[in-house]
Amino acid sequence: MAIIFVPGIKGSKLVDTYPTDFKVRWSLEDMVVGNIFEDTLDFELKEGLYDVEDTHLFREWELINYAYKRIVERLRKWITPQLYTFPYDWRKPIDFNAKRLNAFIEHVQGKLKANGKESTLSFFTHSMGGLVLRSALGLRKPKPFEGIGRIAFIAPPFRGSCGIPKVLIAGERNGWFSNEEDFRKLARSFPSVYQMIPWFEKAAVAAKDGRELDLFDIGNWQQNVAQGRNFRKEFLINAEAFLKGSDANQGGSSDAPILSDTELRRHADQIAVILSVGYDTCYQIPVETENAINRNWFDFKNQRQDKNGDQRVHLKSAAIQGITLAAYDGAASHGVVCRDSKIIKSVFRWLEGKKLLKMKARTPRHSIKRRSKTYFEPWDGKESSLSQHIVKV
Repeated sequence: MAIIFVPGIKGSKLVDTYPTDFKVRWSLEDMVVGNIFEDTLDFELKEGLYDVEDTHLFREWELINYAYKRIVERLRKWITPQLYTFPYDWRKPIDFNAKRLNAFIEHVQGKLKANGKESTLSFFTHSMGGLVLRSALGLRKPKPFEGIGRIAFIAPPFRGSCGIPKVLIAGERNGWFSNEEDFRKLARSFPSVYQMIPWFEKAAVAAKDGRELDLFDIGNWQQNVAQGRNFRKEFLINAEAFLKGSDANQGGSSDAPILSDTELRRHADQIAVILSVGYDTCYQIPVETENAINRNWFDFKNQRQDKNGDQRVHLKSAAIQGITLAAYDGAASHGVVCRDSKIIKSVFRWLEGKKLLKMKARTPRHSIKRRSKTYFEPWDGKESSLSQHIVKV
């Protein structure tokens, strides 16, 4: 069995290929503290695809090892050395990277066949990498799962994250995009960020009456942002088309909409969603729709949050009705979840073809032998039952 790993946003280093000696310009240090020696605005994109400066030509490089080296090395040891990684330029549209992933899949399968090996591929992904894979699968019609084994989605923001509007409106320290305040401007030039705008039920509501707001409608965005020259309406409406396909309402377009929940359910026995919980995670943003000074003021100070998430991704975003859902209270938070031993072991079990054990940590009251085992099951789609998919570790 061969495996491909698709990392999350910011999970691939970016290197400037313009100098004759390539320079790594996005690394772990940039992600954590920002780059104090160079201009972060160099990363800005034009039309969502092109580096702004003529003397820069960025492309993906290796993975951020601190986030991913442990899980990759352990799974190569435990399952197969044929575990390939897919770094990508996470600034660009997810659709764009999905096409490249499909080409990579074909290349790896061709390599395996040429060497007389089994060409079925399994996958595990982290964060935005789950959207990249779903988009790639959507391009593989009419048989998206032909030649595909099992898939473990780790902390996937399938229906976005409430942290993204804050990135686009106010910027965010210690959030999605390092400590650099310039990243507010940068994020508005990255189509991938718009593709993680939250769209689960009541992710944004009118503060006065609780009415649900569609964040793919620019008329529901904070007035100073919607009218600003850096905010990209076309990225917003194209993001809806990418995420909702034919159900989109705003008139955007996408070359590679994500594979639908319905299609995933047809292959539910091959798919698991795995994430950590127990961290304060926003699930609803109140919006002052009648604010006289700045209409649609996003009230981040009074956003609603609970512990059903990993700081970035909430269960409401990751869970898919009919798909196995496993959430661990006490595992590591979003950015470093792939370093967590419980998460790594769960991915190992799933990719090995086993069910995910729903086993709590042993206490003094447990006997030497546990008489029975229970397993994580597919989610029934009811919000009230999400707690049944959480175990304390």
